[in-house]
Amino acid sequence: MLREATSCERTENALRKYQNHNIDATSREGPGSSQIQDMETSALPSHNWRTAADPRVAAHQFSQDLFLRNKDLEPLRLRVDIRQDKQTQDQALVHFYSTDHVQWARQLYCRLEGDPATGEGVNRHMMSTVMFKLISGFHINSDSTITRIFEGESDHLIPSVSADLIDNRLFTIAGRMIGHSFLHSGPSFPGLSPAVLHVLFGGSLETAPITLEDCPDLDIRSVVQALRGDADIEDSEYVHYLCLYANLPLPNVTNRKWLAEKLLFHAVIDKTKFQIDQLRKGLQDTGIWPLLIHRSDVIPILFPGESDAQLTPQMILDQIVWPESLTIIFDQFYTPDDDDSGVADTDRVSGYLKTFIKNATPADLKSLTRFWTGWELPSTEMKVEVVNALLPTAYTCFEKLRLPRHYNSYRTFDIDLRACISSSYSGFGCT
Repeated sequence: MLREATSCERTENALRKYQNHNIDATSREGPGSSQIQDMETSALPSHNWRTAADPRVAAHQFSQDLFLRNKDLEPLRLRVDIRQDKQTQDQALVHFYSTDHVQWARQLYCRLEGDPATGEGVNRHMMSTVMFKLISGFHINSDSTITRIFEGESDHLIPSVSADLIDNRLFTIAGRMIGHSFLHSGPSFPGLSPAVLHVLFGGSLETAPITLEDCPDLDIRSVVQALRGDADIEDSEYVHYLCLYANLPLPNVTNRKWLAEKLLFHAVIDKTKFQIDQLRKGLQDTGIWPLLIHRSDVIPILFPGESDAQLTPQMILDQIVWPESLTIIFDQFYTPDDDDSGVADTDRVSGYLKTFIKNATPADLKSLTRFWTGWELPSTEMKVEVVNALLPTAYTCFEKLRLPRHYNSYRTFDIDLRACISSSYSGFGCT
């Protein structure tokens, strides 16, 4: 209803004439994982990414060189049928990233089966969906429950302690998702605990900066707080159970504060070591590990704090290319009156959009940007056109937002735009 397929479809069709053997991640691949590691260490990127002053420039140079090195490999192809239920769609994403021996730094073609849209906008939409699911959870169980790979509060997320997720290598899959999105300049993974990041990138377990907020289990938090204080809990059966489970001595007057920190360490680090190892393996599989090891200033780009990942109105307003006049899409609909009224309509509707952005919540801004460009990241040129139309539409391949000229009330504009941007998680051509 709200998005439209664009001329990107014609471009991709032309490319297909020269790429008749496109493969997906389950097809035969180039170098295996051991060969990929050899490539990482023996043929480092030719760009001067090690000394680039800006870490974002260093990340871009490193990624582009990996793509250049793999330019002769057949593209990866990711297909998701949006006509299927959420469980089937999420299983398709997980299956795509579960395949071993894949060279991830190569051209990617994404396809939403059941939707006519194609092109770079679909790729951005898919990358955004993958990262959104990784943060919010996947529908991969038959009982329709949501499987959360990470748990906890904002800026203190740690890997889930579920043994089933470890057995099914979901954290390796998560690492591949994060690294793959990074390679394509996609969304990052915000809010991971600094203690987990410390261990993930080689810090010693003993010096991990653990805080009480890193523990997602509120019962364990209460025990730690009690042990740190003066409450009489030496005879608590639950405290005894936690100590025995963590192979620690029972509490007494002299060891309780030491025991509090040991229980916290066990809950946050000891119980997630295997998950962190898998997450590191997944990142290494994507080929970006040398960059992260040699340029630690890139790590906050890949794993920003929640507040650093939030969009602000000014971040979007600074990137918008505003229209100066009405855009006439079809000449047969042009009338001389458009010359006079078009400028006024353009100014009025552009003003409505500015008002919407300035008053929007961070969640609204993410939805707007995703509808506009395909993912939640503002581009360097977010174009606006005011046209003869019924509802707002987005041409994600060209990062262009088209707004109808007929709005004379901000309230009506606000209602319609909110309805439109809420559709972006359903696909492009879907209602």
